[in-house]
Amino acid sequence: MTVESTAPAVTVAPARRRLRPRLGWNATLTTGVCILVAIVLLSLLIGLFGRYSTTDVGDSLLTGPSGSHWLGTDNLGRDLFTRTFGAARQSLMVAFGATTLAALIGIPIGLVAGYNARRLDAVLMAAMDTAMSIPSVLLALVLVSVFSPGMWVLIGGMGLIFVPYFARIVRAPALTVRERDFVSAARIAGVRTPVIIGRHVLPNVLSSALVQYANTAATCVLVEASLSYLGLGIQPPTPSWGRMIFEGQRYMKDDPLLVIVPGITLAIATAAFGLISDGLQEQLNPRGKRRTP
Repeated sequence: MTVESTAPAVTVAPARRRLRPRLGWNATLTTGVCILVAIVLLSLLIGLFGRYSTTDVGDSLLTGPSGSHWLGTDNLGRDLFTRTFGAARQSLMVAFGATTLAALIGIPIGLVAGYNARRLDAVLMAAMDTAMSIPSVLLALVLVSVFSPGMWVLIGGMGLIFVPYFARIVRAPALTVRERDFVSAARIAGVRTPVIIGRHVLPNVLSSALVQYANTAATCVLVEASLSYLGLGIQPPTPSWGRMIFEGQRYMKDDPLLVIVPGITLAIATAAFGLISDGLQEQLNPRGKRRTP
């Protein structure tokens, strides 16, 4: 009797310890977070305390960097530095909004599919696989073409597009966790299924969901820029990296910074999310490291 009564506690403890964040300095994660925080802070400070508005038109057209305009002006005399980080604010709002929406819908679907009966799992995953078979950019083009382009359409459309990715990435560890001893012990003890999923299964899949969150946010930044480049994303005069690149192509010979600056900023933001994703994976799922007793 003693062995049977203590077995669940011995089994649950290691599982809970795995959920605790592994402390320690991670260069990849720290670099990605610092870059992203810097972009966010600059975009907020420019909007609150900047000398110029993103839509202010001036008399100085296509000027180079100067004391009054750090990165010069565009063909309408608008400050390039202000517009670049104003576009960062819009792009990151779309990325975080769409990714959060996808996670809020996709994670519960993945948990239900992974924990419940095989028939329900097969139906849900068939629906997710069908949605994933359609290219994300193509589906986004269809959605913004049907509805009027704008920030909320982008957030809603891209959020729905990436729901299957969260469902898939969460289902795999949920299938494994549901067979663990501590889940079986909770089931035998009569604990309700929603409680088991929320208390025992969900914490064990969050590490995979966090990595997917960073990857999805990076993809959303690129998709938003692509749609804006085609004129189907954030509409003028609100700045967007994709739209700025499209408009700056006409004046590449006169002022190449009009394309280089938003292009580099877009690449840096995407790389920051990639570094965060890699860093989270190293931090939450370390491999090849010696375990301390």
